[in-house]
Amino acid sequence: MPEISEPFISKLIALAKLNYPKSKSIELKVKMADDNIKKVKNSWLDFVSFSASYSPSNTTTLTGLSLSGYQASMSVNLAGLLQKKYSVRQSKDDYTMALLSRDDYYISLESDVRSRYIKYLQQAITLKVQNQNAVEIFASYKLIKYKYEKAEENFDSYSKALISYTEIQQNIIASEAALYMAKINLEELIGKKLEDIR
Repeated sequence: MPEISEPFISKLIALAKLNYPKSKSIELKVKMADDNIKKVKNSWLDFVSFSASYSPSNTTTLTGLSLSGYQASMSVNLAGLLQKKYSVRQSKDDYTMALLSRDDYYISLESDVRSRYIKYLQQAITLKVQNQNAVEIFASYKLIKYKYEKAEENFDSYSKALISYTEIQQNIIASEAALYMAKINLEELIGKKLEDIR
């Protein structure tokens, strides 16, 4: 197996974190949790309300009591005010949970990128070995076929050589398909073609 390039794997992981849609979703959740902390911290005035009214002096009411002129009032929601610190703590906990969730996801993503890259390398090596075997088996097949045509080799030997050659060709096709699938699976995570990364 060729030497695994850690800098190249790090580049693949960085691309996966940047391009994979779930990575963007996780980062957005972290940003939303951070924004929620700011929103909750800056909502102190939500518990206080102010109102003003004007009543002309020549109005009459059914009760007979009337205040005339300008009036201002202020009310404070004590329950909301007392719950404020818990809301801030909850927002901070949500942010921490979002960070932990992101870190957990990135550990999984890194592992997935590594395993898919190693699977890709494994399939590339398998295909290379299959191709080397094919050259040797083809040479052997041609020699046995030549000897069979000259009646120096029996049909059984020729038949076995032909079967071996056919099997190696099928193995090459299966190895090429497996390499292609491994490449597609890796590119799915990184969001780019492998040829564009080197």
